[in-house]
Amino acid sequence: MSDTKIFKAKLENLREMLGWVCERLEETGLSDVEIRRIEIALEEGLVNVISYAYQEKTGMIQLDVDLKKGEYIEIRIEDEGHPFNPLQHKREIDPMIPVEELQEGGLGILFMQKLMDKVEYQRLQEKNILTLRKNL
Repeated sequence: MSDTKIFKAKLENLREMLGWVCERLEETGLSDVEIRRIEIALEEGLVNVISYAYQEKTGMIQLDVDLKKGEYIEIRIEDEGHPFNPLQHKREIDPMIPVEELQEGGLGILFMQKLMDKVEYQRLQEKNILTLRKNL
């Protein structure tokens, strides 16, 4: 099953975007915990697009959900904003540093990569494409 929807790239639309994807994920029979993990990774990706690819201006985000029963779930976030590869902004974390002393930024990428089996960025035809994949 595949489904696509286009949203305005605004933070106030974040809940609607996440809800739309989660409705599709519920059809897979995944546990609530697995759905929540995917939702957290997706939220990080969407916030990056809204905050960095479009910066001050607004644009559109296309969400594609591809469910291959028993194999994988793939979510693609596409935008026509400034070229922005979030994977280049990942930070390594020193486990000896207290959380309150960590710098802001870069942790969302780490979360995405820990929660998903594959996170990939491409720039094709003037579009940023961030793909999140979870194997079943």
